[in-house]
Amino acid sequence: MSLALLRYTIRKNGLLLVIFYAVLAFYLAVMISMYNPEDMAEITGMLDLFPEDLMQAMGFSQQVSDLTGYLASWLYGLLMLAFPMVYCIILSQRLVVRKVDSGSMAYLLATPNSRIRIIVTLGAYALLSVGLLFMLLFGTGVALAEAIHPGQLATKQFLHLNITTMLVNQLVIMIGFFFSCLFNDASRAGGFSAGLPIAFLLLNMLGGVSEDYQWLKRLSPYGWFDPLEQIQGEMPWTVNLVYASGAAVLFGAAIFVFKRRQLPI
Repeated sequence: MSLALLRYTIRKNGLLLVIFYAVLAFYLAVMISMYNPEDMAEITGMLDLFPEDLMQAMGFSQQVSDLTGYLASWLYGLLMLAFPMVYCIILSQRLVVRKVDSGSMAYLLATPNSRIRIIVTLGAYALLSVGLLFMLLFGTGVALAEAIHPGQLATKQFLHLNITTMLVNQLVIMIGFFFSCLFNDASRAGGFSAGLPIAFLLLNMLGGVSEDYQWLKRLSPYGWFDPLEQIQGEMPWTVNLVYASGAAVLFGAAIFVFKRRQLPI
């Protein structure tokens, strides 16, 4: 890994991370401030105003009364998957294929760093930035919950929820990173990097509409864990291992294809 390249990548992409963290932290603050255990029946009753299939597809549940379950259903059921997915798509393209497309990758390859060292550094930043995003969101959520609703957030379960959601998004960013390394054309790489995660998210949503379509969720990485079920049990080690292994395999594949491909520079 090149520390100089890592510092440069942080400077170039740090603002993007700050923007997405600020947006997600704002939604987290709003959701926590809206929570009132005495009014949960009224809050969940608002779901009756919308079609039941739509609410199930979005992961919203009326069967929650505590703060942790409320956040798992209303925030981590969809928003904490969809918004970070956009971040992963944008960042994965900025790290490699846009550099190739613009010609700036030629300057990196002209340095004493090898292709492997360059791509490992860029991929490591992708994974670390997603990890940092969810670490900040976990800390923000705990701090806000303690300030507004002391003692009502199950910190251990909330940590488990953030770890698994982080691993899901690390898998997603490695999907985009792989295609960013595979193609020279930014539009083609972007099509696959955005198309696959969006398709996975839609499959997860369609699978939540009814029991007849549950099998669709199993086709999507987003559907391999249920936020509500997770906070009611132990850490889903098997699912987490699958996410981590998938991200590692895609990272290795990205290094392999980038090392051997012909670059238009």
